[in-house]
Amino acid sequence: MATSKNILAVIFILTFFACKKEDLEQEIISVPNGDFEFWDNAPILITWQTNSCPPCLPPYETYIVQKDNDAAHGQFAAKFIYNNFYSSFAINKFAIALHPTHLTGYIKSTIDNGDTALIQIDLFSGNTIMDHGSFYETSSTANYTKIEIPITQNNSIVDSASIRIVGGNKPNTIFFVDNLELIRKNP
Repeated sequence: MATSKNILAVIFILTFFACKKEDLEQEIISVPNGDFEFWDNAPILITWQTNSCPPCLPPYETYIVQKDNDAAHGQFAAKFIYNNFYSSFAINKFAIALHPTHLTGYIKSTIDNGDTALIQIDLFSGNTIMDHGSFYETSSTANYTKIEIPITQNNSIVDSASIRIVGGNKPNTIFFVDNLELIRKNP
């Protein structure tokens, strides 16, 4: 009988110490295709609505949200370029069950002088924006860098999130985004 109690005590201790403190302090809320791994054959980014049209044939580049092998995580990242006519953008709206405290991701960029790229997160209850956060990239970042975008905490009741990414407005601006995740830090 003492042996069973000792085994249970060892299992409890191992289980307790196997838990990472970080796991107890935060929860990850998935962003559908937030790692930019899924593209169709066109190639168009799956789950996101974009203004990119790879198969279109006007006299200017329409493939402006591009699948790129230079990723911070996984195989692919999203590359946002300016085509001398309009900025590239991607929007992903999806249901969530928890109110996140911030949005994390990895970015790198070449930002033309005076230009800005943007990542914006809005949290909704129904059709009303309850909380939000924004990140503005105004200078070049040569290597992938982790960003954390704080999200306001004005209302705890939310049912969906919308992430919007906008490339720059100048010809030499290139904005890479990868591995977006919503995080809820627990008190």
